[in-house]
Amino acid sequence: MESVEPLLRELTAIKWLLAFIALGVAAIVGIFFFLALNIISVMRESRRDNASQSKHNELEDLLATGQSTAAKFTAMEWVGAQPRRPEAHWALAKAHYQLGELSEAKQVLKGLLRVAPEEHYRVDAWLELLEAEFAQKRPKPVQ
Repeated sequence: MESVEPLLRELTAIKWLLAFIALGVAAIVGIFFFLALNIISVMRESRRDNASQSKHNELEDLLATGQSTAAKFTAMEWVGAQPRRPEAHWALAKAHYQLGELSEAKQVLKGLLRVAPEEHYRVDAWLELLEAEFAQKRPKPVQ
C-alpha cells in the first residue's frame, strides 16, 4: 500500500494543476471576448462619428453656399437619425435661421438645451439674437 500513496499525492497535485490551467484558460478566453466586444464597440462608435462628421461637413457646405432648404431637410434627417447629437440640432437651427424661420429656429434651440444642457452658453447668445430679430420684425404700434 505504501507504493500507492505517492501516486495518489501526485494525482492530486496533477488534478489541482489542471484545475488552475483550466481557470487560466477560462480567464484568457473571458479577457479575449471582453476585448473583442470593446473593439467592436469602438469601431461602431468611430463609424458613427465619421458619418456624423461627414453629415456635419455636408451641412456646413450647404449653409455656406446658401442652399438653406436642402440644409434644413438634411439636418432634419440627421436629427431624426441621431436625436441626441447637438451638432444636428445646431445645423437645423442655422438652416431655419437662414430661411427666416425664426420661431422654428428658437424651438430647435430650446430642444437642443433639453438634449445638451451644457450648450447653454452658446444657445443663450443665439436666443438673444433671435429675440432681437423678433423685436425688429414685430409690427410697431399705430399712434
